[in-house]
Amino acid sequence: MIINKIDFYISSNIHNLYNPILNKIMIFITYIDNPLPVFILSVILTAYFIYKKMFFELKFFIVSMLTSSILVFIIKNIVQRPRPIHKLIEVSGYSFPSGHATISTTLALSLYLIFKNKTSYKNLLLLFTIAYPIIISFTRVYLNVHYLSDVLCGIVLGSVCVSLVYITLKEKNEAKI
Repeated sequence: MIINKIDFYISSNIHNLYNPILNKIMIFITYIDNPLPVFILSVILTAYFIYKKMFFELKFFIVSMLTSSILVFIIKNIVQRPRPIHKLIEVSGYSFPSGHATISTTLALSLYLIFKNKTSYKNLLLLFTIAYPIIISFTRVYLNVHYLSDVLCGIVLGSVCVSLVYITLKEKNEAKI
């Protein structure tokens, strides 16, 4: 399959980009999207939504994040794709789909849908929505802990989860977002 050839080619040659400074930057960026920072941000956002009485937005955010997280867990354990062999950092678990790519996409897209009509910084919000998952996904490929197809499928999975949750909740509630 062509995607497997691309995956293995990138994984086998990504080390050509390595340098000590870039390695540290990539490791730092990828840790921004680890479970603990994402959990802390989610708690802060939950408190904000409750404080602002944005209960539909809270429900949408929580359901989107939980759905994505559960699906990543299920799919990883069904597919059981091993990670690339020569990783720059040690990571456990299966490779497909990328949880970092899925969750960063879910986070960014759900925040975009929540705040797009509530801010005058729409272009900045859109830039964040596009750039954040791409940057996080690139770090995962750069660090050689995921194949390109893992992160691409993670981005698609996060986008589909958010979209389906949005459509479902909007139809049930005629949402404000």
